[in-house]
Amino acid sequence: MLTQVSAIVLTQFSVGSLLMVSLLPTREIRVGFFTLNSLLCAIAAALALVMTKYGAGAAWWDVRYFGLTVIGATVAYGCFKLDRLDAGRFFLIVSGLVGLIFGLLPLAVRTLAARGMETKVPLLFEGTVLAGAFLLGATNVGMILGHWYLLMRRLSFEHLERFAKLLLAAVAVRGLLVLLVVGGLKSFDPKLGHFFVGNLLAVDGQLFFFALRLLFGIIGPLILGLMVLRCVREKANQAATGLLYVTEISVLFGELFAAVLLV
Repeated sequence: MLTQVSAIVLTQFSVGSLLMVSLLPTREIRVGFFTLNSLLCAIAAALALVMTKYGAGAAWWDVRYFGLTVIGATVAYGCFKLDRLDAGRFFLIVSGLVGLIFGLLPLAVRTLAARGMETKVPLLFEGTVLAGAFLLGATNVGMILGHWYLLMRRLSFEHLERFAKLLLAAVAVRGLLVLLVVGGLKSFDPKLGHFFVGNLLAVDGQLFFFALRLLFGIIGPLILGLMVLRCVREKANQAATGLLYVTEISVLFGELFAAVLLV
């Protein structure tokens, strides 16, 4: 289970960051920002590939899209190193989308199947891992972006404010999907819902871990995100970056619990 959980979170981190960093202007921010993010995403996707292939015993055919994500992120890194900014952004988007659609989304249903569960509403579980990628990507890229204001004093705070808002939007979507799973799964899939939600809310089941998942993955990032947005609007960059550090740690723990619970 640990291998599956780690692979899901690493894939969320990789594809979420790839797509989020592509939203930023390559001609306003120093190229080192984009090379660093591309490299981190390539490493995360490579680790997810190794864990899925050798830890979970997946076939090469099942991990081929992780390989394409690694290649795409590495090519993006090379493009940025060579100052091919438009090409670099193109490969960020392509590798992120490939990893998201063909690598990340199937992981949720595959993990359910590995635990002996089947669902009539795979989109519900796929939506949760998609929202997790959105949240991890916004948090990670926002945190790294905060450091670049120390190098680029004239960089507009509009970019960091946008990511603070993206973080809050991602937390809201993540929270709504948790409510949908807990409150609606019994209606969409009664057989799975009775077992899944019942175990999730049972004191002698997974209630303790579910409470930690809400604390670290929803409540904590919501409060911290509001504090980050306030700091950004006051142009307190160092405070905002420090809070984003804490937010990323909280989100990582939250998504680890989410991958264990699949919610």
